[in-house]
Amino acid sequence: MPKRGVAKHLSFALSFLLKRNMKNILLLLLLLPAGLYAFQKPAADKVTLICRVVNVPANTDSLNLYDLGGLVNTIVGRAARRDGDSAFVFVVPRSQPKYYGIGFSDVALGRVVLGEEPEVTLWGNGQVMDKARTANSPANKGYEGMLKRVESFNEEGLAARTAFANDQKANDSRLKKLEADKLSFLDSLKKANPLVWRSATLLLSPEFTPKPGTTELDFLSKEYFRNAKLSDKGYELCPDVYTAFDNYTRKLVNLGANPDQLQQMVDAQLAKLTPGSATHRLALGGVVNATKSTSHPKYTTFANVYINQYRSNSKGEIGRLEYDIKRSSTSTPGAEAPDLVGATPEGGTLSLKELRGQYVLVDFWASWCGPCRRENPNVKANYEKYHAKGFEILGVSLDRDQTAWVNAIKQDGIHWKHISDLKGWQSEHAKLYSVNSIPQTLLLDREGKIIVRNLRGEQLGQKLKEIFGE
Repeated sequence: MPKRGVAKHLSFALSFLLKRNMKNILLLLLLLPAGLYAFQKPAADKVTLICRVVNVPANTDSLNLYDLGGLVNTIVGRAARRDGDSAFVFVVPRSQPKYYGIGFSDVALGRVVLGEEPEVTLWGNGQVMDKARTANSPANKGYEGMLKRVESFNEEGLAARTAFANDQKANDSRLKKLEADKLSFLDSLKKANPLVWRSATLLLSPEFTPKPGTTELDFLSKEYFRNAKLSDKGYELCPDVYTAFDNYTRKLVNLGANPDQLQQMVDAQLAKLTPGSATHRLALGGVVNATKSTSHPKYTTFANVYINQYRSNSKGEIGRLEYDIKRSSTSTPGAEAPDLVGATPEGGTLSLKELRGQYVLVDFWASWCGPCRRENPNVKANYEKYHAKGFEILGVSLDRDQTAWVNAIKQDGIHWKHISDLKGWQSEHAKLYSVNSIPQTLLLDREGKIIVRNLRGEQLGQKLKEIFGE
């Protein structure tokens, strides 16, 4: 067909379509420019994170973006899989670079730097999100590279200290060179990537070179944070403050600091920070986590400081800390036993606090527990011997069946105080007292404070004899 004929037919076809679909086409033309702009060019005040994740956990339909806050990580974004390529896409405000966490739950989070780069792609495995890595992002590559360098410095430090112990004269220069290399590395980061530099100053502690009259404990208690100027406001955006104070506290424990020494050393570092600031909150949170994880006796001390300081601005962690303190106290002689409130066999309610003024044996048991039932005659004999002198028992049942519970009480003739929430191993009473097996007992004094845990058999009778006499 001649060119003029083709043009004529196309013109006719376009005219026909325009007449039939004018309204739709006008609407499309109105929407198209904005749509094209959004597709081709991200908004100048927004940053896009595209997460491509394999092995997504079953029954999971969304990925979470977290603000990293130390003891609590707050969800600031949630994304479902995008149609077409199954990616999870987040859009956050443009800002100075800061760290975010990424994961399906608040466990083993991946970390990503967002703020200035218009688009970042994260590749990860849903089973190990903390191993996720980025593409097309110099800021994140800088952070990932820093972590590898810190790891190599730590390995070299361990090797150098081991060599020094075997031959101090030959390896003294090795430790000094390592320290110089660390400082050179920090200097190279300071201007190039301030956010990553701050993380590095916290993750790279100074090398200790043994000298007469100086222990590693004394050195680190004073010099551990030498590379970090924590008064710098930029550290408020650095969750590695939490990691560093966690590591610092664990090192003090491992180096043999006694409880009073540890508190004095930690308090000296925290005193350099402004209470109520984000940096202080991260630092104190790291200390709380370290003392909890090491079952340190100062855990409740630091946890209570945190609670009192940040109760009015809780992000969800205060309630958890208070509950955890109650749980931890259930194994500490001299600590006040947390209250227990439950239903009685008769259908009323009873609390442990109502029994104050008497010595109380809190006895966790169940009708289906053979060892518990075999121990009941011994407990009953002591109850009958000392009840009139001020000895009471609170049986806390882990039963699920009301009838079985009540029948066991009657069959064994154990007619003291009883409560249960009839939740079996999901019992709130058992959770509060960290009961993972039964029978378990706690003997309390007249003020409700713990004397001793898990007295049974002859030991129970001997302890009661000490308290009440024959």
